[in-house]
Amino acid sequence: MASQRKPRRPEDDFDWFTVSYKTIYIAVFGVLALAGGAYYYYYWRNAPPTPPTEAPAPTVTTARFTSIEGNVKVKPVGQFDWLSADPSIVLRKSDLVRTGPGATAEITFFDGTVVHVRPESLITIEDTSEDFSTKRRRVAWHISSGEVNFQTGKKNVPGSATEISTPTVRTTAGELTDGGIRVAQSGDSDVRVYRGSTQIETKAGEKISLGASEALKVDAAGKAGPKQILLDAPGLQAPPHQTEISYPDPSRATTLLAWKPVPAAASYHVMVDYSPYFNRPLVDQVRKDSSVELRGLDTGKYYWRVAALDREGVEGAFSAFARFTVVRKDAGGGSGGSPPPLVIESLDVRTNILQIKGHTEPGATVTVNEQRVDVQGDGTFNEFIQLDKVGRQLVVIRSTGINGGVNEQKRPVVVTF
Repeated sequence: MASQRKPRRPEDDFDWFTVSYKTIYIAVFGVLALAGGAYYYYYWRNAPPTPPTEAPAPTVTTARFTSIEGNVKVKPVGQFDWLSADPSIVLRKSDLVRTGPGATAEITFFDGTVVHVRPESLITIEDTSEDFSTKRRRVAWHISSGEVNFQTGKKNVPGSATEISTPTVRTTAGELTDGGIRVAQSGDSDVRVYRGSTQIETKAGEKISLGASEALKVDAAGKAGPKQILLDAPGLQAPPHQTEISYPDPSRATTLLAWKPVPAAASYHVMVDYSPYFNRPLVDQVRKDSSVELRGLDTGKYYWRVAALDREGVEGAFSAFARFTVVRKDAGGGSGGSPPPLVIESLDVRTNILQIKGHTEPGATVTVNEQRVDVQGDGTFNEFIQLDKVGRQLVVIRSTGINGGVNEQKRPVVVTF
């Protein structure tokens, strides 16, 4: 009887091996998966925690008073009452600041911009912010009336802006810019740039650029006039900064203030005050000469500054202030300070008229035989003196310095009639 069993085919072996290899692969994969899971679980449970990422500290975008002189008021946004200004007050957007007669305030913004608010002025803080993503900073204020002087610092990133506006003009000041803006009662706006630059847009839509030593007037309708060139600030000569002037009797003494003339200047605006803010000036006058004599000053500290005006009356930048102190000389205190220089360049006599020419220190007082000689701002003098005596004699020339020191010379002359 023939066998019914089928012969084994090669394909059957192939299927068996295929199934066996798949089983092995699955088993290996399972072992690896378990090992990976165990490692991940162990690492996750025992790994040190990741320290939290610290967010950058936000910039405090505020403005504060850094100086207050006199009656200065603040009206915070959302309030009806005016508050007395105080250094602790933080100025924010839409706050109002008002200065009374003879009062001034200095406001410093978070970006370093400094604003000097002059007497009888009203301003509004319009912006004090920094964009979180771009770091661009923007500070702005509006002048409703009065006058403001300002100085900007360096911009932290391109696109940062300092804006000043009035009812008729809006300006964007560049970095490291010194300037001033005044709003007159007539509504005219006067923009001045002493250093740096600013971009101006008027109410009438005009766009104008101002550079250093340039000014612009915009009328109440927003129409700009021609650009004006500002004269340089005069150089102060006498008394020099931080000088102490000694007088036996200050109430009867004369103090000379002298400065270097400015080319093309027609006159000079002189201010003297007890304060470097010049909010209550003792002297506030316009003179044609490059010097002024002050009589009877009390003992104490004084600040003074000068600005040049052209023939049209346009006023340039004020000089940096200088300070001097008037003291009473001790009656038993000797000869005072160091003697000033006294150089006699020529001494000529014609009959009884003596011509004396020379120079001393700026601010010194010169006399010839106790007759006062006119000393120029730079210390030079050229004077004619009438002598009463006939014949050979000594002429006494005395220079008294601003610190009380005395330099005296005696020269022989012959007088004939």
